[in-house]
Amino acid sequence: MATDNKGDTIFMEGRNYWRMGESHRVSFLVDASKYFSTFIDAALNAERTIYITGWDIDSRTELLSDGGAHDYPTRLGEFINYVASRKPDLHIYILLWDYAILYALEREPFPIWVLDWKTTNRIHFFQDNFLPLGASHHQKIVVIDDRISFTGGIDLTNRRWDVNEHYPDDTRRTDPWGNEYPPFHDVQVLVDGQAAGILGDLFRSRWFYATGMRLDPPPPFVSDPWPAKCVPDITGIKIAVSRTEPAYRNKTEVREVEALWLDAIQSARELVYIENPFFTSSKIAGAIAKRLQEENGPEVVVVTRKKSHGWLEEYTMDAIREHLVERVKKLDAKGRFGCYYPTIPGREEVLIEVHSKVLIVDDRFIRIGSSNLANRSMGLDTECDVSMETANKPEARKACIELRNRLLAEHLDTTSREVGRVLERTGSLIKTIDTIHQGERILRPLDTHTLTDSILSEPFIVDPERPISAERFVETFIGNEYRRSGRKRLIGFAGMVLVLILFAILWRWSPLAGYLDASKIVEELQSLRSYSMAPVVILAMYVVGGLVVFPVLVLIAVTSILFDPLTAFALAMSGSLMSALVVYWIGRVLGRDFVRNFAGKRINKLSRSLARQGLLTVIILRVVPVAPYSIVNLLAGASHIVFRDFFIGTIIGMFPGIFAITVFTESLKNFILEPNIANIAIVVGTLILVVALLTWLTRLTRKASRKSSGERIP
Repeated sequence: MATDNKGDTIFMEGRNYWRMGESHRVSFLVDASKYFSTFIDAALNAERTIYITGWDIDSRTELLSDGGAHDYPTRLGEFINYVASRKPDLHIYILLWDYAILYALEREPFPIWVLDWKTTNRIHFFQDNFLPLGASHHQKIVVIDDRISFTGGIDLTNRRWDVNEHYPDDTRRTDPWGNEYPPFHDVQVLVDGQAAGILGDLFRSRWFYATGMRLDPPPPFVSDPWPAKCVPDITGIKIAVSRTEPAYRNKTEVREVEALWLDAIQSARELVYIENPFFTSSKIAGAIAKRLQEENGPEVVVVTRKKSHGWLEEYTMDAIREHLVERVKKLDAKGRFGCYYPTIPGREEVLIEVHSKVLIVDDRFIRIGSSNLANRSMGLDTECDVSMETANKPEARKACIELRNRLLAEHLDTTSREVGRVLERTGSLIKTIDTIHQGERILRPLDTHTLTDSILSEPFIVDPERPISAERFVETFIGNEYRRSGRKRLIGFAGMVLVLILFAILWRWSPLAGYLDASKIVEELQSLRSYSMAPVVILAMYVVGGLVVFPVLVLIAVTSILFDPLTAFALAMSGSLMSALVVYWIGRVLGRDFVRNFAGKRINKLSRSLARQGLLTVIILRVVPVAPYSIVNLLAGASHIVFRDFFIGTIIGMFPGIFAITVFTESLKNFILEPNIANIAIVVGTLILVVALLTWLTRLTRKASRKSSGERIP
């Protein structure tokens, strides 16, 4: 490591930081209400350039929620226009991540067109897609005249604004749709001097890779854009800038962020304080666990959020986090590790979002930035952190302690002085948290026994450390799925058959038969087909399901239950084809460039990796679905796949699967209604034939794909 001698500096140029520069003033801005108001004051002082880059930027963001009258507009887009109109020499550059379709519904629609900051040609807006498969541009930086710069965890977007008190029912927390959102905690840092110029260089570098255009630094100024109301927390200190940049095209990989995390943890003597929404980096967790096993290792406290947004993140990133936290706890023999989330007693339904990315080591190191404690922040996404060593400067050491105590005080609804007093008495962050536990807000230990293992919680799938090649993606999600041994398949068949037989026995000969009459259930479902409009309704369901990305396999199964085999097959084929065509033509109308802004490049790479021929590509994507049915249809319409290939390929590719599901469902219905030996044999035989057919088709299409792309077939 870079810090075997713990008295030495943590920093090592080229390993854990890019460049270092002097900052005359440093101010820690805790929560977005402070950041947004400070940003306004600074932007009003701009003379030549304002650089803004982020994971998300929303022109509708309300920067102030005080309800007061101001001489300037307070919505971001209107404010940017206002600032540009006042300064004829001012140019504003805005670089937004060209985000994936996964976030489309959460973002401002069509930002390149509707963002209301195009009233002058001195406002330059661009979406950054210079990224490999699965990566995002995650830096959150604002640079003004190369004299001052903001960076940290806060984007200039909606659902970020909040005050330190995090009131549970604060109606000022309202998004552009008029919906109230939960409390939100985050941290930004403001620096000036050489450090601001380095961050300006970082923005210009990113702008060049994203646009192909070089920006010249602004000329030196006599004016000072530092906000008059912003009192520095530290004066005169060196700031190191660390980056994560994935390998892509002619750019080499940069992992300074990861190295600094590891080196800072290794350097710790007594206390490590971390705020981060994630805890999914196995390397960082391993580094923490190693220090906890030392006889005189440091105490480590992690403050995170209780739960992520939506079931997908809960069963992916939260699941990985809980598994890692549990593993670290098992290695923490002396009870020096604590992982907590802030909450409001009696209002557990109010989830306080911890979005900050902070690391404070002892009283001698502070790090604030955009990097999450996640694998992707170490090598896949673009990140920017700034850090400083405070050990040799009494004023800076005091500010380091004050920042840690201030953050803890916010979560514990007390004062930083009280946190300092209890910490001095106990000598332990964990004991301090346990002692101060009676305010409006408290910290509770994270429960690590709520989620179970799932393919969704595999780090490779949701939190990769490096860019994922299309070939590796296909190999992981397709190839391995169909390389199971014959013994495992037979065991799986036997298990399914035994379960079905068990249900048949229960329905036929147990008291359960009186409550669950299978024949009546099936008859009731099938009675729906007697309605004259039933086929039309079913076909409409397929079309609507395609528009809302509803699983087509579920619709096929429902159709097979409701109708006789021939009718079910005809309706399922017709409905699937209608759904595919409607969504395909939506993609065609929107156009390749529009869809590519979401995810077109990614699926095109995947398509080309599977086959060189359009028709074969469609067949492969139907037999071996590597993405939701609707997404494939949308992207096919906007990509190089022509309509004839799409139409014929969909029919050929969907035919075997729909036929298999229809036949199997019919045999299963007969089996449930009359679980005799003949029907048992039929359902088992059908199951074996269906799986064998689909396995054979999958292998056939994979071989055809390899052959068409010139790959040697083993």
